[in-house]
Amino acid sequence: MQEKVLEAFTEFYSDIVARLPTIGVGLILLLIFVFIGLLAKRVFRRRIAPRMDDRLLGNFISRLIFLLFLLFGVITFLNQAGLGAAAQGLLAGAGVTAIVIGFAFRDIGENLLSGAFLAFGRPFGTGDVIEVVDIIGVVKGMDLRNTHVRSFDGRDIFIPNSILVKNPLINYTRDGLMRHDFDVGIDYGEDVVEATQFILRTLKNHPNLEKSVGLEPFVTISKFDTSTINLKTFFWINTFDFEGSTLKLKSQIMTEVVRGLLKEGYNLPADIVELKMYQQQQPIPIDVQVNSQSSKSSG
Repeated sequence: MQEKVLEAFTEFYSDIVARLPTIGVGLILLLIFVFIGLLAKRVFRRRIAPRMDDRLLGNFISRLIFLLFLLFGVITFLNQAGLGAAAQGLLAGAGVTAIVIGFAFRDIGENLLSGAFLAFGRPFGTGDVIEVVDIIGVVKGMDLRNTHVRSFDGRDIFIPNSILVKNPLINYTRDGLMRHDFDVGIDYGEDVVEATQFILRTLKNHPNLEKSVGLEPFVTISKFDTSTINLKTFFWINTFDFEGSTLKLKSQIMTEVVRGLLKEGYNLPADIVELKMYQQQQPIPIDVQVNSQSSKSSG
């Protein structure tokens, strides 16, 4: 038994020694393919990707080019090392081993395919504001597995590409147009029509709002509240033409509308609270506290 084991080991060792030159050549070819892949990736990113409309697609293609060269290098190495059957199995993707590896790395393969769909489908680009599964932020980049999104509170979130494909995705800046709205409450004694016309004039005179056909500002009555008639104001912003913060612009517009209404004499009351006393014969339970220090200083 020991003689057979030694004989098998000797044959295996002799075979490895005999194949050392071809294995060395295979390693050299693998390194050459890796070097060419890195060079092609670098050239594509510097020369071709900047000329493309979508940076995400350019980055994805550059990474895919490197993976293809790496795959060819591995297959060449296996053939040179005398493992042609393994190389054929790697290309064909068949056999029990391929199935086991496929299940083990299912998520990686799923994200890789999802990244390809996103790169060629182009539902968003770098700099777009997107929302998916309650995550809102600016797209910073995309690789073969994740999409880098930076939220407005400064968090860097890496979302698996499969989540972006499987779930509804909202792109707020696809065409550069974003609609905002806010409520303002006026007194029931005020003229709603005149207040509406004043708000519209204020919005139409603002230079950073979109006023093209179909995107004009408009005002509606949203609710009859306890003490006010609530007017909901809608307006559009073109983020391609406006380079500032849309949130700051919205705050600026709200301030201008409120100040203008107050300057014109419109009453913007707060909520009215009615206090009823059902025990009319009892004194009102209100305690008045006097600050002794303030009273002494005033005296």
